[in-house]
This record gives sequence, C-alpha cells and structure tokens, in this order.
Amino acid sequence: MNPVFTIVEYVINLFAMVFLLRVLLQLGSADFFNPIAQFIHKFTAPIINPLRTVLPDLGKFNLAGFSFALVLITAKIFIFKYYFLSEADAAMLKPPVMLFLILVGLGPISGLFMVISNLLLILFIGLMIASFMSGGRYNPGLVFLAQVTRPILRPIQRIIPPLGGTIDLSPMIVLVGLFFLQGILYNFGVSLLGQ
Repeated sequence: MNPVFTIVEYVINLFAMVFLLRVLLQLGSADFFNPIAQFIHKFTAPIINPLRTVLPDLGKFNLAGFSFALVLITAKIFIFKYYFLSEADAAMLKPPVMLFLILVGLGPISGLFMVISNLLLILFIGLMIASFMSGGRYNPGLVFLAQVTRPILRPIQRIIPPLGGTIDLSPMIVLVGLFFLQGILYNFGVSLLGQ
C-alpha cells in the first residue's frame, strides 16, 4: 500500500473526527470551558460558523459539522479514486458507478459511519482507561470523555443501570455493538467493490 495514501487517509479521517466531536459536544451539552472542548470549538469555528448560515442546527444536532465531515469523506473517496488507485482498481469504479454511489450516499455515508464508529471506539476505550487511572480526582480529559459519550450511553443506562451503583456495563455494550457495526460496514464495502 502506498504510504502517502495511508497518511492522506489518516489526516482526512482525523479532521472528520474533530468535526464529529464538535457534533457530539453539542449533543452532550458539554462544558465549553473545558480546555479540550475549547480547542475543538476554536479549531472548527472558522468552517462551522459560516456554514451555520446555510445549515442551521436541528435542535442540539450540529448539522453544519456533520455535513462538513460528510464532505470530507466524499472528497477522500474522490481523491483516492483519481490519485491513488491503480488503473485496474479505478476501472472497477467507473464514473457512473461512482456517481450513483455518491448520489445515493452509499460510499460517503458508509465511510462516515466507519469514521464515526472508529471515533466512538477511541472515545469509549479512552473513557474506560481514564476512569480507572483517574483515581476519583478531577481530570479535564475524563470530564470531556464523559460529556462526549453521554448521549450514546444515556439510553443504554436507562435499560441497564449500573450494577451496585458503581459498575457500568453500558460502555462495554456499546463497544460490542460498534465492533458488530464495523464488521457489517466492512462486509458492505467489500460487497460494493466486488460487484
């Protein structure tokens, strides 16, 4: 695999994850005085603020941030098709097929879901490790992780409350679900390329 391809993919995915974190911060009503939340807000503001005039928020959902992450993933697909794929691989993705996938949203949306699932895996594993290492002390990183993951954990915690008041199984349930989702998305992508 081309190392430039890998670096470009990771950089685009990282930028998409930052914009998706902005969406999660708003969904979780995070404390914007947290230093990590302030960094994400300041980093994404030059792009999201002008986009909000065209794409206003839907309640707590930051439509501008989500849409920009989707645009990044769509751009990544086009960049890879035209600059990094070999002739044989690019021939499989003929322009009508690519146009259909983009118009229907299968390529970008499945790519976006894969980035979202990777981001959530990182957040939940980070939350579990940080909660063990904090020792009950205040840590802005732990507070940030708890606030960002709260919108996803809250519905599961209503169904399965913490055992004994302290042992919360909901992050593990979400991780298993994310691994399952990634397997489905991977198989879906392989089946698209195989046709």
